[in-house]
Amino acid sequence: MKKVFLLLFLVAGTAMAQTGYVQYEALLQSMPEYNTAQSQINKFTETLVADLKKAEKNAGAKMNDLKYKAQAPDVTEAQMQEFGKQAQTLQQEIEREKQLADLKLAAERNKLLDPLTAKLNAAIKKVADAKGFKLIVDVSTVAYSTEGTDISEAVAKELGIPLDQE
Repeated sequence: MKKVFLLLFLVAGTAMAQTGYVQYEALLQSMPEYNTAQSQINKFTETLVADLKKAEKNAGAKMNDLKYKAQAPDVTEAQMQEFGKQAQTLQQEIEREKQLADLKLAAERNKLLDPLTAKLNAAIKKVADAKGFKLIVDVSTVAYSTEGTDISEAVAKELGIPLDQE
């Protein structure tokens, strides 16, 4: 039984010795391409917001027109129901536009940031392999570490960038 505990202790110790960590977000944000990508994402977001505002303004004008028509003294119950359906359709269209804008923004983010994260991940793998680490985690998950388990500087050097440590 003692041999089993000793073996488990040695295996756990070896696994811990093979674990390092990296400051993923700091590295990503230190990449020069990140600022360019973020700028493009911001411009794309502004365009989407402007388009949504236009759509909301148009829908608002149509809603006001429906309200005006609904307040006419000679409006029938059937017309009121039709106005209600049209108002509901306008609301659904606005919601669809918002969802579509969210999807477009996510796609644009992925298009611009995926190559950067792939480059960063490749550098992390190269440094981890060179240092003999089997597992690399993000600094946000580290409660305690010994010296030499943070490979952020080595990854930054591999990428040829300075590391902005905040």
